[in-house]
This record gives sequence, C-alpha cells and structure tokens, in this order.
Amino acid sequence: MLQDFVVNKTIDIAAPVPEVWKFITTPAGMKQYLFGTNAISDWKVGSLIRFTGEWEGKPYEDKGTIEVMDENEVFEYTYYSAFSGVPDQSENYTLVRMELEPIETGTRLTVKHSNFPSETAYQNNEKHWELVLDTIKEKTEKAAG
Repeated sequence: MLQDFVVNKTIDIAAPVPEVWKFITTPAGMKQYLFGTNAISDWKVGSLIRFTGEWEGKPYEDKGTIEVMDENEVFEYTYYSAFSGVPDQSENYTLVRMELEPIETGTRLTVKHSNFPSETAYQNNEKHWELVLDTIKEKTEKAAG
C-alpha cells in the first residue's frame, strides 16, 4: 500500500450537521453522491457495507466494513473495489473517513481516503472526491433551503 498517498479534502457546507450526516450515511444520499451506487448495510460498527451498481456497462459489487459510526461526527469504513486489480485481502482495502464539524455557516466536511493499492488508484480517487464533495454540498444546501 502507498502510505504516502492520502486524499485529504475539506469543504464548507451551508447546511446543519444533522442534514449533512443523514445525506452521507443513508442509501438515498450515497446513491446521489457515489455516482448511482446502491449502498447496503445495517449501518452498525463492524457491519459489512456493500456497494453495487453498474459502471461503464459492467455490474460491480464493492464492499467494506463500517469502522466508526459516531452520529453527526465521524463515518469511517474500509473499501475494496474489484476494479482495483488487487486481491480481496484486508491489506488491499482503502480507508475512507468523513468527519463533520459544526461551523458558524453550517458544516465543515473533511474526507481522508488512504491506503491505496497504486498511484493510479490514488489519482482516480483524488479526482472523484472533488466531484463527490461538490455533490454533497449542492444537494444538502438545496435541501436546507
């Protein structure tokens, strides 16, 4: 794993923390910000989280484990994609951590994504998180009115 490659992104959102939390931790919200992916889990620490959908005409099922679920504060999970080209082994799972912090104007959302199997995987995720955060901001601010 490439320990030096870590995606760190922060965005300020003009919506209350509970609204952002609900969006980032529910199947309906995740489907909107994860490019149409279906997220399936019982949303408890230690539980499996499955990500299913279709990408460029190919069905996929990615997976991980929920590591932290501190309501309105931290959502963290491991993530494995069959598209990564590496074996489905624990050391090949990336780690996604989303932290929410109340600020005067709403919510500060910080994402840290680490433990990539390759520099290419890191670079792809660096780009994807820009789109993801923009979507989260747009959708939650619109819902907050």
